[in-house]
Parts: sequence; C-alpha cells; structure tokens
Amino acid sequence: MEANGYVAALDIGTSEIKLVVGELLGGTLNILAEGCAPSAGVKRGAVVDIDKTVQAIKQAVEHAEAALGDQVRSVYVAIEGEHIQIAPCHGIASVKREDQEITDVDVIEVINSAQVMRLPDEMSVIDVIPSSFTVDQQTGVVDPRGMLGYRLEMHGKMVTGSKTVLHSIRRSIERAGLTLEGFVLGNLALGMSAASVDEIDLGIGLVDIGHEKTTVSVFYRGDLVYSYILPVGGDHMTRDLVYKLNCKYQDAKVAKEEYGLALEEMADASEGFSFTNINGEVAFEPQAEISYVLEARIEEMFTLVLNRVQKVGVPPLSGGYLLCGGAAALPGIQELATRVMGQKTRLYQPSSIGVRHPKYATAVGVLKYVLMSDHHVSKSQLEKPDERVTVPTPTGGTERDIDRDDEPETTERESKNGFGRLMEKLFGV
Repeated sequence: MEANGYVAALDIGTSEIKLVVGELLGGTLNILAEGCAPSAGVKRGAVVDIDKTVQAIKQAVEHAEAALGDQVRSVYVAIEGEHIQIAPCHGIASVKREDQEITDVDVIEVINSAQVMRLPDEMSVIDVIPSSFTVDQQTGVVDPRGMLGYRLEMHGKMVTGSKTVLHSIRRSIERAGLTLEGFVLGNLALGMSAASVDEIDLGIGLVDIGHEKTTVSVFYRGDLVYSYILPVGGDHMTRDLVYKLNCKYQDAKVAKEEYGLALEEMADASEGFSFTNINGEVAFEPQAEISYVLEARIEEMFTLVLNRVQKVGVPPLSGGYLLCGGAAALPGIQELATRVMGQKTRLYQPSSIGVRHPKYATAVGVLKYVLMSDHHVSKSQLEKPDERVTVPTPTGGTERDIDRDDEPETTERESKNGFGRLMEKLFGV
C-alpha cells in the first residue's frame, strides 16, 4: 500500500493495460485516478515481450499520475491464465503453548506445513487457501484461535502458477519503476466485487469477455467452484468483420465499436459504416449487416459457455450470469445472453466516475478486494516457497478447470505486522 494510504491495481490485458488508483473512505471505495494504454506485449494473460509491456505500463502510470497529482510507486496485479492450477492440500501441526490454546502462530504453522509437497520444477506456490480446520476430533472449525487442543489440521487448496509467467510479469513491473505488492486472482476479486453476498451463496456465473479470451467463473455457496477460459473474445468479433467487409483490421474495429450491435434486430436501417476496402474502393456496410456478423459470433460464444457450465454439473445458478470485460460493452449483449443461456443476465461496470466501463471491472475488483481485506502480498518470496510465510487469502481460478472444491488464487506477504493482518483476512476479525 502506498504511504499516503491509497492503493493501485494493475490489469495487464492483451488489448489494453489498465491502472486504477483508489482509497477506502468510510467503507466506500473512492477512485482517485485511472490510466489506460494499448498493450502490445501480452498474449492471453502472459507477457511475451517485456520491453513492449514495460512501455505500456509506463504510459498507463503516467496517465494515472497526471490525474492523481502524485507518484504511483507500487501496484497489486490481477493475474489469470491457463498456467494457474489449484489442488487440494492438507496440513498438520502440534499446538505449541503449554496451556494448549491455539494461537496465530499455530495457524500459520499448519498452513505452511501444507506446502510440503513436491511440485514440478516450472511451478511455484502462490498461496494456500484454508477451507476448514480440525482441532483434535472436532471438524469443520472456521477459526481455531482461542480453542484448546493438541493437534491442529487444515484442509484447503494450494494455488500454483508458472514461474516463467510470474517472473515476466514481475520483471515488467520492476522495469517500469514500480514495486510489486502482490498478485490477486482477477476473476475471484471481480466476482467478490461485482456480485452480492447472496448471489455468491446461491450461485452466479461471471463471464468476463476480453480481447482474446473469455473467462467463465462460477461462484456457489460463497466459493469460486469452477473456472474456465474460452479461447474466444472481442478480437474474434473484429476479425469476423475484417473478412466480411474485406477491410483493414482498424476499420473493422471502428465498425464494431461505433456501429456494432449484439442483436441484428436492434439495427437502424439508416445507419451504416463508410470505409475504404482492401482493394482501395469506397464501400458502405449497413449497420444490420455488421450486427448480423457480431450476433452470430456472440451467440456461438454464449452457447459454448452454457454447454461448458452444464457439462461440469454446476448446480442451477439462482443469480444468473454477470457480464463484464471490454467486449461486453456492445449494445444488446445482455439481451442476447439472456436469450441464449435462458437465465437472467446483467451487465456489470464499475459505478465510480472515470471507470464506468466494463473493461475496468477487473482492475476495480482487485482494488476493492485489496482495500476491503487490507490484503498485502509479498512478491519477493514467489520463487522461494520453502522460505516464506504464506498469507492465506481467497483467490484463484484455474484457466483450465476448477473442480467443485477448488478455489481462487492469492498471494503472500513479507509482513512487519503480519499476524494481525493475516488473521483479519483469514477470519475477518
């Protein structure tokens, strides 16, 4: 966290890099500044060109600093991708105090004991997320502190990620002149921020439509129980128009963003897009034709989302579906999603001035997640899982599958007052 009390959250996307700076005032999130820059060095959540990514981060930071009137020194980073994996874990520890009362030290020890397991050389532990504790023979304990016992067990999930991906992101941030405070799983933070407590408990699906991919996350009974990345996004919609209009990519992008609709029936017969095609000829495409192409692609995408969710046996989602992401800004997309998936659907975009667009949803979600939980993460220990103290926090989501009991990813921290903050985050006290 910045010395002056505000926090910065960075969303490193394939199309754009978004930076949002905010603070918590009286329990309400206050957005102080935002910055956005085109991204050219990222593919599906992974940095493929550090130099280009550094330049984009610097540009986004400069825009935010101009509005903030101050320097941004450190950031929390939204992380996701196919490299994230979640697996069950189990830890055991003996209670240390002579009077057998369980303390913060015992909780941290049992969490760290769960990390003693062999991992592939290319993977690194990001976090351990407790689900429940067992004190002697008493199971299902949420907060064991203050209880008496001889043996403490923890059941939870271990979040791991690719060392290569984590290293590239960290290096990009450091070379941009920033300190990496920690990683927060983007879809977890977004779900906790955008959905209500009741929706997360009864079941809700989050569909984050990005540039090259769509992240599908399902929350149920207060947990992230399933996550999957669909390799279809806004870029595919634009490329469909490239072939339909026989035009340059940039012209197709303008056609989509300025004239495109997710439902052909909403098109205005008098509207259309004038452009020069690839053969140098002046052409005109009616809005209805542009929207017809977009509707076909989006309908296919929502059908794939529905089939995937149904295939894994996720319970009926009483909360329906929540749409976000830059490509979710197309008019009519909420109506089309409701029609295809057969459940109520709503579009989420942050309510704060300056970030009222679905593309800022993840960055604002991370910001809110960090501020509400006072969540601090240490980046210096990422490649030293055997030497670090892990701070358990809900995060996660695999970009493959999270089975029913899997959870989101999080982070860790080098803490000077760590016990208090750890317990506050873990048990809400």
